[in-house]
Amino acid sequence: MLARNSGLQGLFAGHPLKVAGELPIAEGNRFRVFTRMAKRPDRGVGGKMARTRLRGISIAGIQVGIEVPEVYEWDWPESPVSSFQCLPREPEVHVGLRVDAPSQADLGGDRYSVGASTFEVARLAEGDWMLGLSKRGRREKLARFDREFRTGEIIVSAETARARAYPLRCPIDEWIVLHRTIARGGLCLSASAEAYEGGARLRLGEAPHRPGDLWSVPRPSLLGRSALLVREERGCLRLFRAPWSESIDPRLPFEVRVHELERVAEADLAWTDRLEPGDAADLLARHAIVPLCDEGLLERVLRNAQRIAEEARIVERGITRYADDLPPHSHAPIAPAHAPLAALHG
Repeated sequence: MLARNSGLQGLFAGHPLKVAGELPIAEGNRFRVFTRMAKRPDRGVGGKMARTRLRGISIAGIQVGIEVPEVYEWDWPESPVSSFQCLPREPEVHVGLRVDAPSQADLGGDRYSVGASTFEVARLAEGDWMLGLSKRGRREKLARFDREFRTGEIIVSAETARARAYPLRCPIDEWIVLHRTIARGGLCLSASAEAYEGGARLRLGEAPHRPGDLWSVPRPSLLGRSALLVREERGCLRLFRAPWSESIDPRLPFEVRVHELERVAEADLAWTDRLEPGDAADLLARHAIVPLCDEGLLERVLRNAQRIAEEARIVERGITRYADDLPPHSHAPIAPAHAPLAALHG
């Protein structure tokens, strides 16, 4: 990850959350933030009424409604992203699109390299998020979202619109889903998942390479191929498949119950030890993927880890074949939190 911009210090606390109706409406190159995307007209530059239609994507049970202006006909990327498209009847996240010239000004936040693109993240004084996506030094998209990622707008360059590009293309979709998952009490874990007793078992840590990996080109991802989304739903911990997750057993469905989480260690003899909630929570936190630019999000991650650890079965297991399961180094731009749970009680 590139160096953190110290200028973002102090922007994470003390600002009351604004409801969407209180956020400013853009004029010219300012931003508009919408409240009910399916029931209000969109106005383009110059104030003329623009016709829109609603499209959607659902990842990890988080439905995103995307209001698309008639001047922007975009295509779904090839699978797996296209498998997650949906009719957004009750979107949790509302996104408006506008075709315009994104500002090229420095956002003054963090930068991540994702494939051939540069992803920028910054916070405004009131807590809103600014996201930028650039390629070859030119910004193609500029977005503003409220602090909870419930409502936002993306300005897309005319060149990007003509290319019929998916507007939430990695990593904007990843960033939205990460924040909404944590807001709903879940975690994004560095792990792999296998079918186990009618559900799933998660092995914490970067997934080992598969036989065909040497001959395939990995898809760009901010969170990494081993990023798995878990959240308590309907009284149990559940695993959710995401377009960027490549460490899930293909036999598992889009959503499945998690029976067990494990960390393996080299041993002469096989053994299994169920962890106490405190140790289990610390283990989850150390394998949680969280951006370092958001101190408030880190605190939520630690609390979610504690709550999940109180209910889930989390074990350490000694295996004699450990040398064959050593994971490679992660190539994800965002690293696991590696933060002690004691920070919650300081």
